[in-house]
Amino acid sequence: MPVLHIHTNISIDNQSEFLAQASTSVAAALGKPESYVMILFSECKPMSFAGTQEPTAFLELKSLGLNDSQTNDLSEKLCSFLETTLNINTSRIYIEFSAPERAMFGWNKSTF
Repeated sequence: MPVLHIHTNISIDNQSEFLAQASTSVAAALGKPESYVMILFSECKPMSFAGTQEPTAFLELKSLGLNDSQTNDLSEKLCSFLETTLNINTSRIYIEFSAPERAMFGWNKSTF
């Protein structure tokens, strides 16, 4: 059930291609089936980071079973992905990781 929500102050032309790339990247980085991955993309948000409105992003990654030992590698992969695809400097990206309990995440009329 990995969910990646990307908030950014920039816009892109080909959202479909970007979403597909993001979905594949998250699945690979987490070693989980892409069939469970959800990507949300919120573009053109008024955002400021370090006092400027240069391109920036805030990511929220939720995934069952995510642990502290994975977050450094995930940060590197997600930041690199946004640097490559959206041309956002990695020093202007924050990421919030969370691992909800299985009973606290619903899907298909049940919980995990």
